[in-house]
Amino acid sequence: MATFAELGLSEPQLEALAHLGYDQPTPIQEQAIPAMLAGRDVIGQAQTGTGKTAAFGLPLLEFIEPENAEVQALVLTPTRELCIQVTQALRAYGERKGVEVVAIFGGAPIRDQASFLRQGGQVVVGTVGRVMDMMRRHHLVLTESRFVVLDEADEMLDLGFLEDVETILSRCPSGRQTSLWSATMPPEIRRLAEKRMYDPVMIRVRAATLTIDTVDQFYVEVPDREKPEALARVLKSERPDQAIVFVRTKIGADRLARALGDRGVRVKALHGDMSQGSRDGVMIAFKGGRERLLVATDIAARGLDISGVSHVVNYDIPNSPDVYVHRIGRTGRVGRSGRAITLITPRQRRDLTAIERHANTDIVPWSANGGPPEPRERTEARRPRHTKPRRDGTGPRAKLLVGAGRAQGLEPADIIRAIVDNSHLEGEDVSGVRVLERFSFAEVPADRAPDVVHDVSGKRVRGTELRLEVTTR
Repeated sequence: MATFAELGLSEPQLEALAHLGYDQPTPIQEQAIPAMLAGRDVIGQAQTGTGKTAAFGLPLLEFIEPENAEVQALVLTPTRELCIQVTQALRAYGERKGVEVVAIFGGAPIRDQASFLRQGGQVVVGTVGRVMDMMRRHHLVLTESRFVVLDEADEMLDLGFLEDVETILSRCPSGRQTSLWSATMPPEIRRLAEKRMYDPVMIRVRAATLTIDTVDQFYVEVPDREKPEALARVLKSERPDQAIVFVRTKIGADRLARALGDRGVRVKALHGDMSQGSRDGVMIAFKGGRERLLVATDIAARGLDISGVSHVVNYDIPNSPDVYVHRIGRTGRVGRSGRAITLITPRQRRDLTAIERHANTDIVPWSANGGPPEPRERTEARRPRHTKPRRDGTGPRAKLLVGAGRAQGLEPADIIRAIVDNSHLEGEDVSGVRVLERFSFAEVPADRAPDVVHDVSGKRVRGTELRLEVTTR
């Protein structure tokens, strides 16, 4: 396997990668970076977790001229969350070169984002709708944008954005370098590539499997106010070699680190409000084994890939099964076993059940010193302690479109619960749940789909009336 230096990256970027703890390129980085440095258009078929942001971000940043205040590169994303993640990654990669990266997305004041653009941002990362809006208002001019990235193009298709994407590409120079990244390649995406890209290099990489069958999974049910004490008790009992404790917010990370410190537990926090130097120091210390316990947000922990992590603790329950699998996949690496413990409040029991069903896994009650669980939970505890995949249902499936998403506060567990509570399906019958900004998707047995649409449409979840329909895709 090549090193980052052998791929042709400059010294400032090599220094940034070393500080971030990136040791060797992933397969998609090894293939994409030389092609993009050579000026080729690239189509990357890859899922989240393959390292695709660095695959397009590192070569893109090599060509940016920091002294030129014009927008030289545009990265289009389908969602606000992805926009923020990509922006943070590109800022970290380009910090030592002095590249300014500006994020523009819906839900934030246009005036503030326009001000950032006027101050000079060589790289713009934006959601499709907000980029269109900023172009209409003449806050964003793309005539000097020599590099364009379409990230998660299939999700843009799902959201109905391809026409806007075409408009945006038409405003960029015809001689630009374009890269397109997508987990799947439906015909519409292929046609877009054929029309808007020049002799692209095709790269296909499968995501590294996050194996959780080597991870023992447990939960602790406790009232919210007692969670810090319960966590301290778990850590003292488990005595992990190294553990990552995941929290949902930056404020929550600081608060929990202080609470653990007050209980005599040495721990470091890692989140996006810390200075780059502070984050680097914490990550280097943790990777080097000098720190044993880390409290981190999901985004801040993106660069952490450490084989010595023996435990993952979900202090805040993940908001989707995919996040759960990604979190706990950080332990049980390299042939070792790992342990994952999730703290839940009594009201979150159903959320945990939804994660179990959708992630095809079993999570059993935790008890100190490996003793028997409380009597009321012993029946549940008879299930296998190791993860055992559930059998998937057979037969044709139908995809349902739900006319609400993250903008209405929905999470995957909400979609699963709405279907199970209002139809004759079981949780195992519902799969493929994806919650996007304005829409959601779920898959159910094809012969039951019309009944589900009829039974669930009109029901209210988190104050939003659901509207379902069967989609052909």
